[in-house]
Amino acid sequence: MRELNEDILRHVICFISSETLDRINSCHPVFYQEWMKSRYASLTLNKRDKEMKRLLAHLREPNVAVHVRRLVVRPWLVQPRTKSPRSRTENIIVRFLELLDPHYTKKKAEQRLQKRLRKDIANVTTAFQHMTQLEDYTLEWDDTRAFHPEFYKAFLAPALEIWSPQLVKLTIKLLGHVRLLYLETLTFHFTTGTLSSKDIDSQHEGFVVFVNNLKDSLCSLSLISSNSCRELDISRIFRKIGFFPALRQIALSIPFDGAHLSDPMAFVNFLEKHRLTIKDIDISASRCTPRATPGDPEYHNWVRRIIGSLLTPFPHLSSLGLALRPLRASLDVLVHFLDMHSSTLDSLKLTDRVLNVGELRAIFRPISVKMDEFSATLLSELALLFPYLKLLKIECAQDPSRQREVNVRKRGISEFSATLKENSWAFVLWNLQHLSIAPSEYHWARVVEKDLLDYFPDLTVTDFDL
Repeated sequence: MRELNEDILRHVICFISSETLDRINSCHPVFYQEWMKSRYASLTLNKRDKEMKRLLAHLREPNVAVHVRRLVVRPWLVQPRTKSPRSRTENIIVRFLELLDPHYTKKKAEQRLQKRLRKDIANVTTAFQHMTQLEDYTLEWDDTRAFHPEFYKAFLAPALEIWSPQLVKLTIKLLGHVRLLYLETLTFHFTTGTLSSKDIDSQHEGFVVFVNNLKDSLCSLSLISSNSCRELDISRIFRKIGFFPALRQIALSIPFDGAHLSDPMAFVNFLEKHRLTIKDIDISASRCTPRATPGDPEYHNWVRRIIGSLLTPFPHLSSLGLALRPLRASLDVLVHFLDMHSSTLDSLKLTDRVLNVGELRAIFRPISVKMDEFSATLLSELALLFPYLKLLKIECAQDPSRQREVNVRKRGISEFSATLKENSWAFVLWNLQHLSIAPSEYHWARVVEKDLLDYFPDLTVTDFDL
C-alpha cells in the first residue's frame, strides 16, 4: 500500500463509504488522515458522560482538534451526587457541624457543584484552544431546564476571542433571562445575508433583549454591518434598545449608501438619550449594499442627517470619528458640529474623503493644541496652515519661568518677541481673535500678551484651566 501514489489514494477515498473508511483507516496514512477529518469535522458537546470525557481527552491533542471545523455546544446540567457519611464517626461530625452552621450540608453541596463546573469548564476550554481551524460555532441553550451561568460566561466571549481570526459562522440561542452582569464592551457584526426583513426582525428579538439586559454595565457599544446584509435595517434596533447609564462609547459602521439605517433619527434619538455620558462617537462607512430594489436616494445623506440633527452639545465628547458622506456634500453641518464641541474635542478622525486646503481651513477654525513650550515659531506655522483660525487654545506643559524663549532677553528684547518679529509676514492675513492658554496658574496671558498685541491689535489673550 505504501508504494501507491498518495494522489491516487486520495481519489480512491472519494468512493469509500464512511463505514469502510472506519475499518481501513490504519492501512495507510492517507486513509487515517481522511478518517480523522470525517470523524472530527463536526462535533457536539451536550452532556457530561464518559463518552464526552474521552472525546475531550482526545481533543487536548493538537493533531486531533485541528480537524474540527464545526462545533455545537449545548450546555448541560451538572448534578453532583449527594455525599452521604461513610461511617458512624463521620456522621457524628457532620451533625455537629450542622449544629454550628445549619447550612453546612448545603454549602458543601455547592462546593462540590462549583468544583465540577470548574473541571468541566477547564476541560472544554482547553479543547477550544486546540481547535485552530474552527469555522462554525453554535452555542444553544435549552430553555426547558435549569442552566449554569458559569458555562455561558466561559463558552461565549472567551471562546470567540480564541477563534476570532478564523471564525466564519456564529449561531447563538440566548436565554432572555441570562445576564452578563459585568460585560462592559459589546461589538456585534450583523450577518443576515439574503434573509427577508421579516425574518431579520424575528431573529433580532433575542438580540434586543440581550443588549437591554446589559443596561447596568455596558460602557461601549459597536454595531457593524457589511454589504452582504441585503435587507438589514438597524433603525428598528435603535428604537427598541433602551438607556445605558454607563455608556461612554458608541460606534456605528454601515455601507455608505445608508440603506441599513433607513431612519437616521432612530440613531439620533439613541445618542440624545446618552448625551450627558457619551465621550466617543465613531460613525464609519463600508462598501455599498446590492439590493433587490433601489433604496430612497435620501439614504445617502445619513451621516449629514445624524450630525445635523444633534443640536445640543455633548458636554463630555472628546473623540469624534466621521465618514464624510456623501463625498461631495457641503461641510457646513460638520463645521457647525465641530464649533459646538471645540472646547471638549481632543481627537478627530475624518475618513472617506480627501480634503483640500480650503476645506481644512474651514473645518479647523477653532483649534486646541498641546505643547511643551510656548513657541513663536509654532504660532507662525499655525498662522500659515490656518489663516482663518479665530479661536486657538494652547495647553503648555512648562512654567514660563523655565522657558528660555520668554525669559532670556538681549538688549531688552526676549527671544519670543524677536522670533515674532522675524516671522511677522506670516501673521499678516491671520484672523486670530482669541488665544487661551492653560493652565491659568502659570499666567501665560500676562507673559505674552504685550508682545502679541504688536501684531494682533484686536486679539484677546486669556488663561484657562484644564
